[in-house]
Amino acid sequence: MPRYSGRKPFTQEIFDRQVGELRSLLHALEMRDLFEDNETRPKMDMYETGQDVIIEFDLPGFTLNEISLKISGLTLTLEACKPREQNEGKFICVERSYGRFHHAVHIPGNVNPGAIKAEYRRGVLRVICPKICEWSVPIKEI
Repeated sequence: MPRYSGRKPFTQEIFDRQVGELRSLLHALEMRDLFEDNETRPKMDMYETGQDVIIEFDLPGFTLNEISLKISGLTLTLEACKPREQNEGKFICVERSYGRFHHAVHIPGNVNPGAIKAEYRRGVLRVICPKICEWSVPIKEI
């Protein structure tokens, strides 16, 4: 008769982890829907190195006081506000963006949210998300 160790089977752990990631992704999509029509999403790149997941946002012309970065679970939310510059003449062409900027990003599940760092240089906000150790699952034959 097999003994019950009180521990969930491995398949249940995988399922629970996937459900958690789906919930976090749905939360990010809900956050995206909360943004108003006049708000802009800045351009973003996300890439992975051996030790980190790097997210870079293009935010030219901003100061640090105009940028807000929040993390909720595995959702990273960028909010920024850039006022329109006042000029004496009439505009002939306006291509530069101004106003409110928002972007909600789902961070991969293998990242340590407590160790995330950010730096802003030359108009690029770089968010460094250190990865946690790889999860190893022991497999034993019964």
